[in-house]
Amino acid sequence: MEYNYKIYTPEEYAISMVQIALKKYLENNPKENILNIKIIDISCGSGNLLLAMLEELLKATKDILGEYVYSEKWITGFDVDSKALELLEKRAEALFFKYKILGKLNLKNCDSLYENIDEKFDIVIGNPPYLGEKNHKEVFHTIKETNFGKKYYKPKMDYFYFFIEKGIDILKSNGVLVYLTTNYWLKADSAEGLREKMKLEGEFFRIENYSHSIFKDAIGQHNIIFYWQKNKSNSLIAINDDGFEYIMEQESFFTEEHNKIALIPPFCKNNIKKIREKSNTILGTLVNVNQGIVSGADKVYVFKEFKEEFKNYLKPFYKNRDIGKYEVTKNPPFWIMYLNSKTKLDSIVTEYLLDYKTKLSLRREVVNNRINWWELQWARDEEIFIKPKIVVRQRCKTNNFAYTEKEFYGSADIYYLTAKKENINLFYILGYLNSKVFYYWFNYIGKKKGKNLEFYSTPLKECPLYYPDNIEEINYIADLVKCQIGNYKEDIQIEIDNYFNKIMDIKNISEEF
Repeated sequence: MEYNYKIYTPEEYAISMVQIALKKYLENNPKENILNIKIIDISCGSGNLLLAMLEELLKATKDILGEYVYSEKWITGFDVDSKALELLEKRAEALFFKYKILGKLNLKNCDSLYENIDEKFDIVIGNPPYLGEKNHKEVFHTIKETNFGKKYYKPKMDYFYFFIEKGIDILKSNGVLVYLTTNYWLKADSAEGLREKMKLEGEFFRIENYSHSIFKDAIGQHNIIFYWQKNKSNSLIAINDDGFEYIMEQESFFTEEHNKIALIPPFCKNNIKKIREKSNTILGTLVNVNQGIVSGADKVYVFKEFKEEFKNYLKPFYKNRDIGKYEVTKNPPFWIMYLNSKTKLDSIVTEYLLDYKTKLSLRREVVNNRINWWELQWARDEEIFIKPKIVVRQRCKTNNFAYTEKEFYGSADIYYLTAKKENINLFYILGYLNSKVFYYWFNYIGKKKGKNLEFYSTPLKECPLYYPDNIEEINYIADLVKCQIGNYKEDIQIEIDNYFNKIMDIKNISEEF
């Protein structure tokens, strides 16, 4: 199957990946075994990684054996693109000529995920295709029907997870896996099974994390190069996080929340531990966390100005940019025609919507008979937009949470936090969510995309916090927060921050950012 997603590994990263993987192999094997090493790239493309590996191996034989020697056991490559493999063969010929060697790589034009690979390899290396399920349903549907796919498929996963899992399965004991991927899977809910497999069957020994794309043609990606060995030796993990280097212990690498992977510098470890220990609940026990509206056709339902003819159906509609720290924009920039299953349409709205019936009827929820053709695709429970609530942007550089009691309808890039019980004080919770302690926790343990925090439902619900039994203590913070909503002042924020710092027994938290 042709993935049609070709982003080739830049040479400098390919060389570095190869050198580190080979160094690890040689640490565990006699140098004289260099002719017996077996390496595979199961999505090799035109071979940037395999050619870098070939050249490093040839250089190694010169150092170890005194002359350039090639072993046909060394290099295996699989790819679905026959033209890419032809180019790889030509590039390999040029490299063999450079070192005055006769040789040929073991290449196969196939889809490695469907291939029954009986051999085991010392090194699996790769830069697999990044394909989300949303826009590649046919690709996922096909692999899901195989035994391999049934074993590893998870909803909303990325296709490259399969290549990691396949790579692990074909590794020898003590074999090395080195992959270049996006870094989203470190904390993605859909990658929980992948992380569990990696935790059980081996351990990481190096991570290179980037808050930017290392590919000039793939702006918006955030990449990671990870090095993993198929064994358990409890070795330390070398971390390079955007050029900031430190060492992590294996026991700190996976979090308690769904085995998420958190890159925590040593000087932060104790504070993260204190936040866990001093907290007496998690956010999900106190509040509901809901996503905003998905209309499925904003051009039909959303208006820039109030339309009198639709007045019985229009609701104030806000964008995520209307959310600040503690408060929201006073006046709605848009209006949404809010239509759910309970709505009774009048003749004017019906006539207006009929012009769009064909388009609206093509939406997935309509096709699957879950909603009427004229409804919003996911209108949500209307109560979350009406009752007192905390709102936050789905993605933001910092922790800007706001409170509002007015009608505040918004899109799916806004999340709504509403109290599960009447006695839950949202102002106290808002103070915590806007505190430096919360930012500290979420920055390391929560979900991120590059340098942006991602306030999705699951990571929000899992956040630990201290919620006091003492009503006076709650009101102390609640009163400060109410002042911030009306007129934000930095000295009041410092007082709020100091309270939570003291509760969590955290000192000098500001100095770490």
